[in-house]
Amino acid sequence: MATTRDRYIDTIRALAIVRVIVYHALGVAWLTILFPSMGIMFALAGSLMAASMTKSGSAVRVVGHRLRRLLLPLWTLGAVGFAVMLLHGWPSDDPTQPTDPKMLFWILPLNTPPTSEWGQFFNGVLWYICTYLWFVLLTPVLLPLFRRLPVLMLGLPFVLLYVLEQHSFGLSDMVLDPARDFCTYLACWLLGFAHHDGMLQRLKWKVVVPIVLAAAVIGGWLTWIGREESHFDLTTDAMPNAFWSFAFVLLLLRFRPTMAWLARMPRLERLIDLLNARAVTIYLWHNPGIFAVGLLLGSFGLQAEEPTTVGTAVLLILGTFLWTAVATLVFGWVEDIAARRRPSLLPPNRRRRGPGDSTAVRSPATATS
Repeated sequence: MATTRDRYIDTIRALAIVRVIVYHALGVAWLTILFPSMGIMFALAGSLMAASMTKSGSAVRVVGHRLRRLLLPLWTLGAVGFAVMLLHGWPSDDPTQPTDPKMLFWILPLNTPPTSEWGQFFNGVLWYICTYLWFVLLTPVLLPLFRRLPVLMLGLPFVLLYVLEQHSFGLSDMVLDPARDFCTYLACWLLGFAHHDGMLQRLKWKVVVPIVLAAAVIGGWLTWIGREESHFDLTTDAMPNAFWSFAFVLLLLRFRPTMAWLARMPRLERLIDLLNARAVTIYLWHNPGIFAVGLLLGSFGLQAEEPTTVGTAVLLILGTFLWTAVATLVFGWVEDIAARRRPSLLPPNRRRRGPGDSTAVRSPATATS
């Protein structure tokens, strides 16, 4: 059944996707502070997951639906990625070979799947898919616990992350890395639950502001003292990332501006719809695009890996967005099949007004839903 859309949430998600592409293309560290996209995307996905659990009542059905929406686009990427890796050959001295059992993570990404040297740009962003999968699988347990003990559950991720940062318990990086990512963004996922349940809207600003300030100050202070290693890139330091993302997401989801102005800009509104409807495809395919465009620019003698001129940076961004647009047209229909819709090059532009929201629309479920 079609449902009305929250235009504010859709706009935030669209901005988060664009920011991810620009960050990966240019490697501008401070963008992770200006707009912590990953925490935002996990929070919005958590809200939609809670909505599905509440509406369906069947954890098996909801989890199965989410897995289908996630895995079919991933398998498409994996098929192309493997073809590229096999085409270039697998060096005999490469510690990872096609017969490695960990290659099964390309089928069920409980961890980031391995690749050859030529495949690293295909799996470079898959840590997010891995973390998202674990959130989906554990939501049937996390959601009721959060509804019973919201304050305790929101504090738990920071405790768990601190413990993991201080003690490895003899675990390998293969276990520690996904566990660390899970704990880093767990509070954001739980804020998504709170957003869906209306808890955030019931919080007074006199309560929200001190919490936001406290989390932002802690995150900012931890970022500052670790600046020599992180260079102000939050993605390289889990603890400040967790606090800063929590503060940003809480403020963003509590803030509820009117989006009526968006209806007066149909082209922008349509672009936001497209970014939301094809978000998995865009996320999965933009990174190989950066690699491909970088190779192209390198053939003309331009240093694209770390652009040193504005011109090279602009060419890299434009090329990446062009690649991503083409890849979305070529592979985006997989998301339609995963959602059990009729496949199409572009999702239909269908609108439906919702109660009290003149800009609500009926559009396909998004990548992080």
